[in-house]
Amino acid sequence: MKFLRHLILALVLLPVWAWAFSPSLQIRVESEWGNASPTDVKAVLDSVIFTMTPYVGLRSLDDIIVRNDRKGPISLYERGSQDEYIILLDVHGRYWAQLAYQFSHEICHLLSNYDLAPNNSSRQQWFEESLCEAFSLYTLEQMARDWETDPPYPGWKDYAPELQKYADNMLNQQHRNLASNLPEWYREHRSVLENNPYAQDRRLNEKFASHLLAIFQQQPLNWQAINYLNLGAENGDHSFQKYLDDWYAHTPRELHFPIEAISQVLDGRVATLQRP
Repeated sequence: MKFLRHLILALVLLPVWAWAFSPSLQIRVESEWGNASPTDVKAVLDSVIFTMTPYVGLRSLDDIIVRNDRKGPISLYERGSQDEYIILLDVHGRYWAQLAYQFSHEICHLLSNYDLAPNNSSRQQWFEESLCEAFSLYTLEQMARDWETDPPYPGWKDYAPELQKYADNMLNQQHRNLASNLPEWYREHRSVLENNPYAQDRRLNEKFASHLLAIFQQQPLNWQAINYLNLGAENGDHSFQKYLDDWYAHTPRELHFPIEAISQVLDGRVATLQRP
C-alpha cells in the first residue's frame, strides 16, 4: 500500500502538458535475436520510447530488461535483481515492425500499472489488453512518420513504409472492423472477456481496440491517461463500471476525454462516471 500511495502521488504531480518522456529508464537487451544484433534491437526499442515521448507525459519507469523468448510477448510480474522490469519478446531476425509493435504493447502495460492488478484480479484485464493493442498500433504509425525523416540510422529511412504497412495489415483484418452496435457487442461478450482476457485468440480485444484507437486519435495527448489505470482500491466490486470509475477518479481532469468517450460509445451500458 505504501508503494501504491507513492505511485499515486507521483502521478498526481505529473504535468499533463509535458512533451517529454523523461526516461531515466535504461533498456538492457539480452539473449540472441536471430540475425539481428542486440545493438540494432536496442536502437529500435529506443526509437519506440522516443516516439512515445509526447503521449506519456513525464512518467518515469524503472529500468527494463528485454529478452527474446518464445514465451513472449509478455511483461513478467517478477522483477530483475536490481528491480528491473522484465519484458519478453518473440522476434527472431530483423523484423523491426514486429519488434516495435510487441515492445510498445508491453510498455503500455508497464505504464498502465499492470502489476497492481495481476492475473486478471480486476476481471477487466481484457480492457487493458485492448488499450495496449490500440496504443501499439498508434505508436507504430507514428514511428513510420518519424523514420521518414529521423530513423535510428540513415540507412533505415527506407524501412519507414514497412512500419506503416505492418500497422495497415493488422488494421485491415476483418475481425478488427468496428462493431456496428458496440453496446450489443459488449453485452454479448462481456462475461467471456472478464473470464479470459485473451479470449478467441485476442480477436475480441483487437476489435475493441479499433474503437479505442478511434477515440484516442481525436486527442492523442490523452494517451497520458494510461498512467492512471489500475490504481483503484480492491473492494470486491469487479464490474467494468467500478474499473472505469477508478480510472476516472485518479486521472487529472484535463485527461478525462477518452474515459468519458468510452462510456458514451457503450451507450449507457456504463453509467455516469463518478469522482469520489
